[in-house]
Amino acid sequence: MPLLRPLRALRYGNDHLHKLEQLVSPAVSGEPTDRSQVGEVDAHNIRQLVRGDFGPLADEGAPAFTHAARLLDQWKREGVLVRDPRPTFYAMEQDADRPRRGLVALVRLAEFEEGIVLPHEATGSKSKEQLVQQLAVTEAQFSLVMAVVPDEAGALRDFLGSLPDRALAEVVDGAGVRSRLWREEDPAVQLALAEALRDEPAVILDGHHRYEAALEVKRRAGGSGHRERPIDYVLMLLVPASDPGLHGRPTQRVLTDPLGDEGEAVLASLGEHFEARDFESTEALEEFLANPGGIRVGLVREGLRQGLRLREGVELSLPPTLADVDAAVAEHLILAPLRSAARQDPNATGRSGSLWSHNASTATEVAERVYAGEAELALFLRAPRPAQVLDVALAGEVMPPKSTNFVPKPPKGLLFASLRSF
Repeated sequence: MPLLRPLRALRYGNDHLHKLEQLVSPAVSGEPTDRSQVGEVDAHNIRQLVRGDFGPLADEGAPAFTHAARLLDQWKREGVLVRDPRPTFYAMEQDADRPRRGLVALVRLAEFEEGIVLPHEATGSKSKEQLVQQLAVTEAQFSLVMAVVPDEAGALRDFLGSLPDRALAEVVDGAGVRSRLWREEDPAVQLALAEALRDEPAVILDGHHRYEAALEVKRRAGGSGHRERPIDYVLMLLVPASDPGLHGRPTQRVLTDPLGDEGEAVLASLGEHFEARDFESTEALEEFLANPGGIRVGLVREGLRQGLRLREGVELSLPPTLADVDAAVAEHLILAPLRSAARQDPNATGRSGSLWSHNASTATEVAERVYAGEAELALFLRAPRPAQVLDVALAGEVMPPKSTNFVPKPPKGLLFASLRSF
């Protein structure tokens, strides 16, 4: 684990806590369908900063996010945002269907090759440069990176299990997720936690692009000798691997283009690797996928719902840790051959980081798209277990892009960090 450091976080001031559900993102109203837009959210909603690429506070020709930087300064002057007076560790609980708790702190940035902070899946680069500009111009981190730590000694678990009933702040956001926040200002407690986690890796669960953007800002700033700088750190939510609320949702791959003859031939040959079983309903297919036994993939085409289970003895050209992950096996035996048949560039990525779009909708919604002729086919993939994610990352491997969808995501707007000073 890299160095943990407490921070004096920026938060909405007391005069605004009564409408916090309007200020965080996702907000209870005004959230845009197009996530690249601000939307019709409150005038002080965090999206005004996060999506403030351009706006009236910026001069013509000014760099992107100049408007957001000036708006941030204005909010601080007006008391919309306040900064906690003492360096603090924060605890955050999120509860959708089951609560999950984590520690929020500054974590010293480290290159992935150092083995201190690790990715668990490959990423595209489409949004990273925009995030780099946002960090550099606003000098603030508006979003949390979420990571899992083994927490071998249970120190983090014990700390998070002893939080008082009354929280510093509480909000139910537009996704129906209740988030609560606590402060831990005792330097002795902070030091004990940092020491307990010192030799443990942190594996990123959500926010790979944000971490990589923070790394790039640090690289461009150059060395600082022995002087510690805020840009040497990233704001991170650390969740112990033992937390029962740590789980992900299944993911999908949705192909909208026609398969062509070669693609059809790939699908026709899947029987060499998989045992196939047809189902009458999407719900029955989901039940098949819910079974923990073996590698399982759901395939949906117009008029077809099929469960695929990897045959015993099939040899895979994959590292052992990836051979146990449905998404990696599906990539190896189904998606890569289909891309080759379509003569698609294997190094190209779409907006989601994958040539096949990642769809966070439910299986039923995706199936309806296929049956309506809006997509050629879909693959349903089971969510990797947290233990699998740790195993893959610690082995120095990465899953295919968008293999996981850990929920709930940390909301934007409860806490953010200044890059101007500690």
